[in-house]
Amino acid sequence: MKLYYTPNSPYARMCRIVAELNGLSDEIELEWVTLRTKDNPVIALSPLGRVPVLVDGDLTLAEARHICAYLDEKGGKAHSVARYGDWQAVASETEALAFLDAITVWSREMRRAPEDRSDFLIEVEDEQARRELSHLNATLTVPAGAPPMNFETISLFTGLGMMRFYELVPDWRETYPNVAAWSDAYDAVPIVASTAPSADALKPLTR
Repeated sequence: MKLYYTPNSPYARMCRIVAELNGLSDEIELEWVTLRTKDNPVIALSPLGRVPVLVDGDLTLAEARHICAYLDEKGGKAHSVARYGDWQAVASETEALAFLDAITVWSREMRRAPEDRSDFLIEVEDEQARRELSHLNATLTVPAGAPPMNFETISLFTGLGMMRFYELVPDWRETYPNVAAWSDAYDAVPIVASTAPSADALKPLTR
C-alpha cells in the first residue's frame, strides 16, 4: 500500500494514526507530495489532487474517513470508524470532523499574506471554533486511563493540534480547561506525538 500525504495534513495524519492502530504502518509506503503544482502525482490518481490518497493494488481511495474505514477492515485490530446504522456515533463523528474542517479552513487563511486574508472568513471561523470549544468543554470526559482512539476522538485531537500549531485560539487552555485536560491525555500517546504538525514541514501557502 502507498499513502500519498503531506506531513502537516491533518487528514493524512488521521490515516497514519489508524494505520498504526491496525498494525499496518510497516505495510504502507509514505510518499510526501507537493500540492498545488501541475506535476502533483496525486492528480493522476484523484482529479482534485488532494491528500490523503491510499493506493492498494487496483484500489485508489481518497478522503480520510474512507481510508480509515478500509484500514480498519484491512488490519482488523481497530474499529475506528463508526458503522452506518450506529447513527449516534456517526453524528458524533460528523461534528468532530466539522470542527477539524473549520480549523483547517481557518489555518489556510492565516497562511496567506496578511493583505490577502479575508477578515470576514477569519471572524466566522473564530466564532465557529469557540462555539464548538465551549460545547466540548461542557461535554468531554477526560479519560482516566488509556484514551479511546476512534474516528471521532482522532478528528477532535487532530483539530486541536492544528489549532495549537497555528495559534488560532491563544487563550484556549485558560478558557476551556476541560478541553485542555482532554487534549493533554491524547498528546501523551506516542503515535499522536510522533505525527504532530511540524514547523520543519510547513510550506507557505502562495496560491
